[in-house]
Amino acid sequence: MNTHTDVTAPEPAPDRDHVAIWVALNQARLSLLRDVNKLLRDQDLPPLTWYDVLWSIEQQGGAARPAEIVKDLLFEPSALSHMAKRMAAAGLLTIDTATDDKRGRVLRLTSAGIEARRDIWKIYGKALEQRLNPLAQLSDPAAVAQALRKVSTPD
Repeated sequence: MNTHTDVTAPEPAPDRDHVAIWVALNQARLSLLRDVNKLLRDQDLPPLTWYDVLWSIEQQGGAARPAEIVKDLLFEPSALSHMAKRMAAAGLLTIDTATDDKRGRVLRLTSAGIEARRDIWKIYGKALEQRLNPLAQLSDPAAVAQALRKVSTPD
């Protein structure tokens, strides 16, 4: 006699609206990143991932430990160490030993790094304005931004 019964409740799933939002967010992000990176390549400028690093260091006063800039990155931070080495080789930043911790590193912007960030922003900022205009035209674009921040930092 088989006493084992396979009774499984249906797994909870998000409704169609939630799935549609998720897909649209990811498609929009990928499309925008792909297109902006192509525009940057066409102008012989560094990729957007480098922009994030340069911008974050600039926001920290021109020098920061890698752990201090991770919160600002729009890419997986696991690539930061190798990326910083490539950026240093390109002359956009220096990698110095921290004075208070000989194992720690400090990333410092160079004048070429500041200039590169500004050049990237001319293209990146214009693309953001053009591509995000439909969201900015909503009745409350600040509410859209706030809702998206809640997605990235849930309670």
